[in-house]
Amino acid sequence: MANLDAPNGFLPVRHLNGGTVRYTGGYTIDSGEASSIFQGDAVILHATPAGDGNNIDVAAAGGEVIGVFAGCQYTAANGDVVWQNQWVGGTVTKGAVPAEAFVYTDPSIVFSVQVDGTIADTDIGNFADLVAGAGNAANGISGFELSATTAGTIAQFQILGLSSAPDGIFVADIASANPRVDVQIAESPYRAWPGAVS
Repeated sequence: MANLDAPNGFLPVRHLNGGTVRYTGGYTIDSGEASSIFQGDAVILHATPAGDGNNIDVAAAGGEVIGVFAGCQYTAANGDVVWQNQWVGGTVTKGAVPAEAFVYTDPSIVFSVQVDGTIADTDIGNFADLVAGAGNAANGISGFELSATTAGTIAQFQILGLSSAPDGIFVADIASANPRVDVQIAESPYRAWPGAVS
């Protein structure tokens, strides 16, 4: 059976060790930040301007990922307090105060994500980078996927297995293109990575 080709980013589905899946605040987005960031996008600490501290930006393929974007809160230029699941690039906040960003940073969180091509059973346990896709401005949902180009050496995410729907029914056929898989962040500044799962 063919898989539905409908990427929607990295969706938190469970905690690897049975813990609670939660996002954390304490991250910021600069007023006027040009990049749009959607719920389910992988994010990095912003490289510029210097001194931004916990300021975030959308991630690209390759390199560390601090987590997955859940949403943000800020005071709009008109004084309205806004919480939404996306940051619209170019948004200017009241007084240019940075928005608060909420990010799933725990490296033991397991995410469900769609693969952008075909993989095999032997890819489970391997690593792959993200594929950045355009988000949906209407609903704020990410268009990110996982690359079908995998390797035994470390990349941004590690494939743990096929994803299941909330009711436990498989929603992925690994023999067809675009399966959904469960992954965890491998290249995280918050973990000392021991290597591939056995």
